[in-house]
Amino acid sequence: MNPKDTFKDNSSHSIEWGEATWDNSEFSIRNRYDNPKTGKFNYAGSAEIPWEDFKMMIEQSITRGHFTEPELIEILKEIAKKL
Repeated sequence: MNPKDTFKDNSSHSIEWGEATWDNSEFSIRNRYDNPKTGKFNYAGSAEIPWEDFKMMIEQSITRGHFTEPELIEILKEIAKKL
């Protein structure tokens, strides 16, 4: 992945958005974990997902009731800020 945007919430976890590993014309998202002992990238714990799959995961999680009402409210508040 060639990250274009990064959100870091602690010393070993971040979320990255950018060009996909398999095709640089594709957009993807990665839940990245670094090994706290070595500081190196943890491949097993860091999944890169195609953007279209990520959107489907969110939509299906909502449709199938996997988010709690408080979680949906939190998500809606963030969506409302962008509209």
